[in-house]
Amino acid sequence: MKKKVKQPTVKLTKQNPVDSAVPPAKERDSRLPAVGTVITKTYHGKILEVKVLESGFEYQGKVYKSISRVAMDIVKRPISGYEFFGLTK
Repeated sequence: MKKKVKQPTVKLTKQNPVDSAVPPAKERDSRLPAVGTVITKTYHGKILEVKVLESGFEYQGKVYKSISRVAMDIVKRPISGYEFFGLTK
């Protein structure tokens, strides 16, 4: 006499292919200027230019995830990028 092997139950759920392929969009901070804008600031006699990208910021050819990281790289200490670049409300 053979034993019956119970097959595992697989539950399928419908997913919208668009929803599963694209992660939800992160809301953009209202203090940031539009993508493509170049933020200019004079610091210690030097003119600094930071380009706003879709997913970060470009400064001297390097891409940063946050405006605060750019500011910290410039002043070599923790600082709010929004305050440093004058982007506060």
